[in-house]
Amino acid sequence: MNFSIIISNTKRSILYLKKLKLNNLTPNEIIYMDNKFDKEVSYFLKKKKFYFPSKKIKKFSTNYINKKMEKYLIQLKTNLFVYSGYPGNIIKNKNLLKKKKLLHSHPGKVPYYKGSTPIYYSLLKSNKIHCSSIILKEDLDNGPVLYIKEYPKPKEMRHINEVYDNFIRSENLLYVLNNFKKLREKKQKKNKIFPYYVIHPILRSLVINYK
Repeated sequence: MNFSIIISNTKRSILYLKKLKLNNLTPNEIIYMDNKFDKEVSYFLKKKKFYFPSKKIKKFSTNYINKKMEKYLIQLKTNLFVYSGYPGNIIKNKNLLKKKKLLHSHPGKVPYYKGSTPIYYSLLKSNKIHCSSIILKEDLDNGPVLYIKEYPKPKEMRHINEVYDNFIRSENLLYVLNNFKKLREKKQKKNKIFPYYVIHPILRSLVINYK
């Protein structure tokens, strides 16, 4: 499988790299977004040698895809990039999104659940959890769909954000990479549902403590 990966100082990036290594999926290159703040995660990544010690690590001191990073990505021969940037980072690099495919695993069933915390709203509205793997476009979570899967609710609801969210994303990612040649990009259906942004603490508590 021919791909590279864009990572950041996040637990999601750690899990992605770990899962790729365990499943013998080796990226051509690792592009590292280092915001200089999450020093604990940064230290862990470097200690583990990014799980791929023989691979080139290209570092950019930024928390979003800036012009310098965009130029670098465009000139690479790699066409597909697994995206694991910082949460809430909406990519607005039109030229990059036209020339390259950025694969993103989103913890919600598109087009019905978009935004930053759809996993909670999905549980509140339908008592279900889905993960969608899409190719990023300029509009929020609106790119072509490659794969959607429903997942069982976690046994420990208190771990739904930090642990389970990253787990279902990584599972979707592995499936897409292992079956990429068989999958077809499907345009999302239009809907009038607004994106679900950061959930209110009371609603979050209702989801976590619901029996």
